Amino acid sequence: MIAVTDAWKEIQQRFLLPETHIEIDCTVTEAGVQESATITGTNEALISNTISALYDTTKSVKYATNELNMWALDGTFTVAPDAPPYADFGYISDIDSTGSVTVSLPEIHASATSGLTINWGGRLDEYPTVFTVTAKNGDEVVYESTVTDNTAQVSAIFAKLQNYDSITITVHAWSLPHRRVRLEKITIGHILTFYKKDIFSYTHEQTGHLNSGELPKNSITFTLDNTDGRWNPNNPTGMEQYLSERQKLKVRYGLDIDGTIEWIPAGTFYLSEWRVPNNGLEANFVARDIFEYLLNETYTGGRSGKLYDLIWDALDSAGIPDDFVYILDPSLNNYSATIPEGEHTCAEIVQMCANAAGCVIFQDRDGVLHIEPLSKVHSNAVIPLTLSYSHPEIELSKPLKNVAVSYGENNYSLSVGSSGETQTVSNPLIGSEAQAEFIAKWVRDTLTTRKTVSGEYRADPRLDVFDIVAVASKYGDLQNVALTDIKYSFNGSFRGNYTGRLLEVTEE
Repeated sequence: MIAVTDAWKEIQQRFLLPETHIEIDCTVTEAGVQESATITGTNEALISNTISALYDTTKSVKYATNELNMWALDGTFTVAPDAPPYADFGYISDIDSTGSVTVSLPEIHASATSGLTINWGGRLDEYPTVFTVTAKNGDEVVYESTVTDNTAQVSAIFAKLQNYDSITITVHAWSLPHRRVRLEKITIGHILTFYKKDIFSYTHEQTGHLNSGELPKNSITFTLDNTDGRWNPNNPTGMEQYLSERQKLKVRYGLDIDGTIEWIPAGTFYLSEWRVPNNGLEANFVARDIFEYLLNETYTGGRSGKLYDLIWDALDSAGIPDDFVYILDPSLNNYSATIPEGEHTCAEIVQMCANAAGCVIFQDRDGVLHIEPLSKVHSNAVIPLTLSYSHPEIELSKPLKNVAVSYGENNYSLSVGSSGETQTVSNPLIGSEAQAEFIAKWVRDTLTTRKTVSGEYRADPRLDVFDIVAVASKYGDLQNVALTDIKYSFNGSFRGNYTGRLLEVTEE
């Protein structure tokens, strides 16, 4: 569950909410082009860190450099260290008001890119007033444009860049005298931001399996205003021509609190589908989590080893982006396995490894993949009746008699009750009786309560799959529920549907 301020929590319990917000950042670029690029700068200052201009970094430190109004005694600036590493500022010139950077690519890019996005000295509210963007194929100039009278801290250059292998940005004049040129970030392509006024409809769905019997799913579906035709496939100047699968989207949710907006991350997703209906007035998009990479890619890694290593091989086989972050629990090193002969997808390998180690799988809202045991710590969140559209429904499964787990040519059976059903687990990566016993007890602990709870409520959009929340019943008691499905719909405000299983929990 996402951490929020006490003010957020208090407001969410009110009968009437202030305005809520949603924001979608879509990176429209050619897959892999940013990751393959290198960057150099001319006349760099000692504290310049030009390479960081290609990546998403936190640029919060401001160094005192003895430029005009940039003194250490000001109190808002930090004295730079005597030697590297320096903060990830991007490019900083060593001379006043001029400088240039060149982004180079290892090969000529024939595919069209929508242009370039440049973040200048945003931390200092500075920008160039005159600059030139030049794209080349070797020594041949394929595009060049000079921008004058600029006043933007973020410059979006819309141009059909094609058949190029380098882009040079040259600054001719800066917004303030006696100041160095600062360029914090370059994006090949564009980061398009859509606000609630642009979004006709929006849905965010998460599903997870407490015993990793299935892969989790985390996706968004949204509809954008297309009255200007920018997403029409036949529009020669539109943006649809630059869309491709797996382009990254970042979403965040906001709540008005005392005149300001408190934002929380909603997730990192990858574009999967898009279409424009016949009426052409709207455009529909679907984006999914990192498992979009795993579903159809054939596993080509090692056939035996620690579960930890097999998962790493699966992620590598799937072509996961180089900047992708994942957290694998050390318990995955406790078990070794041999993958059966035959073809397997990367998704199948990840799921089987997680199941064989008693771990759940999920991608958090920062885009980090987690494979780790379920945390039984209560989130302290409550879904009260006052915010529910109806009483929560409880579905009771049949009693559990046994859990049967196969390992190799053998079976392990764990007796649970005197009557009921037998839950079977068949996973070729479970290889010993001790491991089978561990998995059987894990499954038993998940299924023993028998109760599945579902409901619909005015959603607080900080809850995620596998969060353990207290759900109020119509009798006034609180039931501890591990969420396995949650769906947010946004049409000016958030409405939620949830499903979860009753579990024994640990108080935080």
